Amino acid sequence: MHFYGIRSRAADGRASESEFRAARQIGVIRLGEQGLYFRSGLKHYYVPYASIKGLFRRVMVVPAKMCCGRGNFEIEHLVISDEDGEAAQIQLPGTRAARELMAELKKRVPDADFSAPSRPSGSEGTAPA
Repeated sequence: MHFYGIRSRAADGRASESEFRAARQIGVIRLGEQGLYFRSGLKHYYVPYASIKGLFRRVMVVPAKMCCGRGNFEIEHLVISDEDGEAAQIQLPGTRAARELMAELKKRVPDADFSAPSRPSGSEGTAPA
């Protein structure tokens, strides 16, 4: 199995298949001893904990029209930042999984910044890119 870095197209030699198999799984994310793994399409990506500078939850509200009225769906994402900015946005299965994942990541990456970046003025009500 090949593991790719989130910024490069080349396989990451630091990732190991044994760590991947033993890692704790939450949705498409696996938490290993040395890094975080996630799946996107048919590729598996590896992010070493040492390269993570920031982590936060992004909740996107999707308006929905249903048979009996209107409602909103909240889609949870984990956003990973490195020294170059936002590197990955990974969809999570729900709020409970997102909270559990963030609590586990605070133990594994204590030096990371867990606050969302502030919005620029005038961007209220707009969806993030």
